Amino acid sequence: MRQNRRCPKCQSYDVIEVVGHKHNQYQIISLTKWGLKNAVLDRYICADCGYTEEYVQLNEKFRAWAKKNTGGKGGSFNEYV
Repeated sequence: MRQNRRCPKCQSYDVIEVVGHKHNQYQIISLTKWGLKNAVLDRYICADCGYTEEYVQLNEKFRAWAKKNTGGKGGSFNEYV
């Protein structure tokens, strides 16, 4: 949905992007488990069926943590979820 702006549920191209901002409490989640105090979310919403996807805006602090904890190989985070 983020890459092609197409809803995977109903195949509509009527997708709304809601870019997260650090000053909006409804677009922030806590990720202390992953080395971040807070993370900002970007949302993609299908205007036809209401299907929603959320993506965390990854910052350099998280990327450094991920590199350290996965051996720098872009490994899986399944054990952290």
